[in-house]
Amino acid sequence: MSDDRRDSETGRYTPDFTDDELLEAVKANEPAGTTELADIFNCSQQAAYKRLTQLEEDGSINSKLVGGTKVWMLN
Repeated sequence: MSDDRRDSETGRYTPDFTDDELLEAVKANEPAGTTELADIFNCSQQAAYKRLTQLEEDGSINSKLVGGTKVWMLN
């Protein structure tokens, strides 16, 4: 990641994709795995999982374990 993607006030990196884009990807690939979504957006699994967890906490998506793998679905 380059420093020009950092917010000058917070020092945090700006994501390459929006929550709406992530939600559309979940919808298009339902049930979508974290690795699958990370590959779509060319980001780490950890970054994808963090964003997906935030969306779940906000009530935008749900998750469940399927064969030991967490998958994501729209509400």
